[in-house]
Amino acid sequence: MLQMMRDNAGSWIIKILLGVIVLVFIFLGLGPDRNSGSNIVAEVNKTVISWDDYRLAYNDLVEGYRRQLGGNLTEEMIKMFRLREQALESLITSELMTQEAKRLKLQVTDEELSKAIVDLPYFQADGVFSKDLYEALLRQNGLSVPQFEAQQRKSLLISKLRSMVESGVLVTDGETQELYKFQNTEASVRYALLDPASYKDVTVDDAYVTAFFAENGDRYKTDPEVKIAFMRFSRDEFSKQITISDEEVADFYKANLDRYQTPETVEARHILLKVADDATDEEDAEALKRAQEVYAKATADGSDFAELAKEFSEGPSAQTGGYLGAFEKGSMVKPFADKAFAMKDGEVSEPVRTRFGWHVIKVEKKNPASEKSLADVSDEIKKALADEQAETEAYAASENAFDMVLGSENLKDAGEMAQLPVIESTFFTRWKGPEAVATVDRMRIAKDAFELELGGVSDILEYNGTYYIIQAMEKKGAVVPELDAVRERVAADALRQAQDQRASEEADAILALLAEGKDFPEGTKVVESPMFTRDGKGADTLDRKVVETAFGLNAGKPVADAVVKGEDGYYVVALKEKKIPTLDGYADVSEALKAELLSSKRRDVLAKWIQELREGAEIKRDPRFDASDEG
Repeated sequence: MLQMMRDNAGSWIIKILLGVIVLVFIFLGLGPDRNSGSNIVAEVNKTVISWDDYRLAYNDLVEGYRRQLGGNLTEEMIKMFRLREQALESLITSELMTQEAKRLKLQVTDEELSKAIVDLPYFQADGVFSKDLYEALLRQNGLSVPQFEAQQRKSLLISKLRSMVESGVLVTDGETQELYKFQNTEASVRYALLDPASYKDVTVDDAYVTAFFAENGDRYKTDPEVKIAFMRFSRDEFSKQITISDEEVADFYKANLDRYQTPETVEARHILLKVADDATDEEDAEALKRAQEVYAKATADGSDFAELAKEFSEGPSAQTGGYLGAFEKGSMVKPFADKAFAMKDGEVSEPVRTRFGWHVIKVEKKNPASEKSLADVSDEIKKALADEQAETEAYAASENAFDMVLGSENLKDAGEMAQLPVIESTFFTRWKGPEAVATVDRMRIAKDAFELELGGVSDILEYNGTYYIIQAMEKKGAVVPELDAVRERVAADALRQAQDQRASEEADAILALLAEGKDFPEGTKVVESPMFTRDGKGADTLDRKVVETAFGLNAGKPVADAVVKGEDGYYVVALKEKKIPTLDGYADVSEALKAELLSSKRRDVLAKWIQELREGAEIKRDPRFDASDEG
């Protein structure tokens, strides 16, 4: 049951839409002491930001980074990116902007709020807002309509304020032309690459390897390990002992009959002629006239409705011939649904007006309501009831066991006294997990095991319908092994260091010659690049750092100040040619450049304005936040 609750906690659509992760994530003990009565992480001009709000913002930020990094987000990366600080500062900024908007008496009208929500694609079925879908998605994620609309109103208010701040930003033709020249300046370089791997004559002796290991021993530390004893209470094991009667199945079927009923649906296509919200009567009449013309074509002999939809429909389903699939009555706006469900198979409707415009509808097929019989779903119900009862009994057994071993110094001894099976694992790392546990549960068990103090007993832990009580029996810290145990790795790393050092030294020597006005020494492999721009166009084979270095060079400074350390080795870089463009192609891209520059200047102005708001505000943070963030 616990797993089922987690699985249905919310849909990804709403997580993206609302920008919040609904699960509360408590990290490293960071948060209010529940006994202190304090739930304040910060105050902005005496307005409170709660720890609960902070956790939601933090989890949203973490989830966003996790998606970008393909799930590879470690605790070290969280610290490096300062995500905890980012989350709090974003809340502070939001509150400051909300307060400023209210001070300026900015408002979001009900009409503006309604339009913004109706336009959100997550609440639309084929481009048409569905009130039932809207309420259902919010309900599934534990949000009421008033809660969601309050969040949206605040977001729109901040957006209005931002637009007001940015409205005075202008871009001149001169600025845009300078940007054009900056982006289209070309350069080419002459360079030598000193690749450490190419120094095959470099060798290292035992003394070098030993000295290298003495300086870099921490790189070869073993992973910490832990050994646990644990009790396991599996739903699958308990389910073998459970028998569900036919009467129980029948009772469940009667009590949940709606689960097994399929409502009436209509499979249809439509052609939409859009009408803007602010359209005049004349514009509406013109759209109706076009819809009537389409209706005439659709009802003519030999007409193909799908092809007409592709040609005339202004809705997103046009490319699929206006196909909407099968839908329930409540999933479409009322005028559309009322008409579609009143039609017959193959019938084409006259134009129907909704808030989105005029629709011509063709019903492909009507599917009557149906109901699965008890016999059809009996096995399904029996398994569900058995699984639910088995998980309940597994949890009850784990609770009884926990009460018996509570306070015990040794889980194994306590288990033997209580006649409960206790399993001992071998030593395992945080990244491998105990082999005595099912593969799917190993990493989660490992995480919980490493959080226990030596000898500590966990609470009841639940993974995929199985309950565990674990005790950390022994721990091994990370240690630097003896050199002989890792000699092969150390020798390889030491050799790479020696090769790298040789390449670096030779690169420095070549750079010194160029700095004196001399050329690359004879025998050096010198590469002349083609012309390329700052964004790397034309420099497909060049290291990005070489490209960046090139645009710091000019006729008065033709040689880089330092050797460039790239991915493939050490680069010595000298300018070959630099070309400032004319304005011949400027007219073709001027509008796009103006938009780019305007966006950049607006960001700068907004950032400066927010900083001024901060400097004039009274902002207090919970000291525990700062202390934990430093760690």
